[in-house]
Amino acid sequence: MNRFRTIAFFLAALIILSGCRVEWSSSTGKVEEEEQGFTLDLYNNLEKGMTYPEVVDIVGRPGVPEGEEDNGENDSVYRWEEEEKMVIISFQRGRLIMKEQFGL
Repeated sequence: MNRFRTIAFFLAALIILSGCRVEWSSSTGKVEEEEQGFTLDLYNNLEKGMTYPEVVDIVGRPGVPEGEEDNGENDSVYRWEEEEKMVIISFQRGRLIMKEQFGL
């Protein structure tokens, strides 16, 4: 009977754990494969003064330039959009000066 309880316990634990999802996050907050899309946590990791390449490193993909693309070296605005979420980031002299989010 004790063996039956042990087997039942492990089966129950296996069923419970199969529904769990473990997400690992790097210190930079970069998007991991398990976590797809722009999240509020990623948005909050973006700070004034960051360069466009630093933002892309955190987000995990380049943004869509609003206007003429210059890779964030001068005054530029980039947009990240998916489903009902959108993030707009403005750069001045190659540095993040403003960020806006909708739907995160």
